[in-house]
Amino acid sequence: MIELNYKVYGQGEALIILHGLFGSLDNWVSHARSLSEDYSVYLLDQSNHGKSPHEDEWNYPVMAEDLYEFMNQQGIYQAHLLGHSMGGKTVMEFSRHFPEMIDKLIVADMTPKQYPPHHTEILETLIAWDLSSLDSRRDAKAKLEERITDPSVVQFLLKSLGRDEDKAFRWKFHLEVIYINYE
Repeated sequence: MIELNYKVYGQGEALIILHGLFGSLDNWVSHARSLSEDYSVYLLDQSNHGKSPHEDEWNYPVMAEDLYEFMNQQGIYQAHLLGHSMGGKTVMEFSRHFPEMIDKLIVADMTPKQYPPHHTEILETLIAWDLSSLDSRRDAKAKLEERITDPSVVQFLLKSLGRDEDKAFRWKFHLEVIYINYE
């Protein structure tokens, strides 16, 4: 059992929001603040993302089980769930196993089907990269722009580039496990 990193905003009925691939709970803070007038909004870092534990086993059944464990740890026995992209697949998987724990289910930018891989170029770019060669975020941006032409994708990925305790650059997501288990 892992303990997911999370933040809570507001009071009221529970609304749990799950981010997409390469994201983190930080992607949803402005929405959470707005929704917190009516709900207790729980933002979670899914496993292998943000500040949640990095695990070797990573798939939708595991992430759905993580959500189940989180809800039990928090004493939440029914909630509204909002999942974006990868988070949408997680909440759909959760709904198959724990439908009684869902009040309302919101899935954004995702449908219940198999998608052809469309992050392959990003994953191959990132996995081939030696982060120790970076001197600055500006270097990282330039390196990403060599292979990724969409400026919004570059900025989104840079948001997940952090530094460890030794000030070395590192991804906030567990790149190797995501790369291996992507499909």
